[in-house]
Amino acid sequence: MSNNYLSKEDAINQLYATIKTKFEQDGVLQEVRCMLQAKMVAMMKGKNESQTTLLGRPIPDLSKLSAGSKANSNSAACTMDGVEGGQDPRLKTLNELIMEYLHWHGFHYTAEMFTQESGTDNLQPSRQQLERQIGPFEHKSVPILLELIADLMEKNES
Repeated sequence: MSNNYLSKEDAINQLYATIKTKFEQDGVLQEVRCMLQAKMVAMMKGKNESQTTLLGRPIPDLSKLSAGSKANSNSAACTMDGVEGGQDPRLKTLNELIMEYLHWHGFHYTAEMFTQESGTDNLQPSRQQLERQIGPFEHKSVPILLELIADLMEKNES
């Protein structure tokens, strides 16, 4: 036999390396890793049939902030700004600001993980809607969260 032929094992390893490289270049491997991580987080947080974490603990309800003095002691549901039993609007707005920032930077896999952990939708929120909630911002080419931090840092320097 000629030396130009690869052994079967070498040919398989070369094919594997070529496929792996192509998948890495196309982002397929990163997407699969993200999907696996998201599924593991969902399992660990108890998003399965038993609604307990892998450690057997009940799922904590992190969807609501304490309503403080506005909480109604006769009701299990918190009332804040007219929203009863729902998520604190401040937390919802913060999650939307984070999602806008992640999508603006192209951190789609991070956004997917954030979606799993926060229970938010993996959608880029409308800037106009965020500005109605928070106020208008001068720079439309950067995320609002970045503008908020820049404003705070500027005020802190004064």
